[in-house]
Amino acid sequence: MESFMILNPDGTPSGIIKPREKVHRDGDLHGASHIFIYRHHQGSIDILLQKRSPDKDSFPGCLDTSSAGHLDPGETFEQAAYRELEEELGITGYTLKFAFWQEANHHYMFHGKPFHDHEIQYVYLLEWDQPLEQLKLQESEVTDVVWMEYKTLEKALIEDKTYQTYCILLDEYQRLIPYFSEK
Repeated sequence: MESFMILNPDGTPSGIIKPREKVHRDGDLHGASHIFIYRHHQGSIDILLQKRSPDKDSFPGCLDTSSAGHLDPGETFEQAAYRELEEELGITGYTLKFAFWQEANHHYMFHGKPFHDHEIQYVYLLEWDQPLEQLKLQESEVTDVVWMEYKTLEKALIEDKTYQTYCILLDEYQRLIPYFSEK
C-alpha cells in the first residue's frame, strides 16, 4: 500500500506517514512533483502529455502533465521528479529545470468517493525532442503520450472546466508558459 509523508504548512516533513487513500480522504498536506516536457517544433512549442490509465484512482483516462507523482517518505521533490520520469516514461540522464512551487487544495469525486487533494507541488521543465518510440511507458500508470501545441493546450484547458479530458490546472499551466521560450 502506497504511503505519503504528511507535510507541515511550510512544506517540511512532519514525521507522520499515512496511507495514500487516507491522505486523500482527509485532505492531509503532502508533496508531489510535476514535470512538463516540451520541445521547439515547426516554429512553435509542443508539450508532451500522458494519458492516465483508466484504472487510476483519480482522473482516470485524462490527459495529464508529462510525468508527475507523489513523494515517497524521505524523498525530496527533485528525487521524486527524477524517479517518476524514469518510472512512467523511461527517461533518464537529463537535467530538470525547477520552475516554481505551489500549494494546491482541491476537492473532487472519483468512483463515488470524495477525493481531497491538498499538495505542495514542485514544478519542473525538461526540454526534450526525441522520438516517442524511445519512451518506455509504465503500463499501470500511462496508456499513451501525445505532443500538443502549447497554445492549443491552453485553449483546451480553458474550455475543459470539469476535468473530463485534462487534469492539468490552468493556473499552473499559465504560469509555465513564459518558461517554454527560455533557453
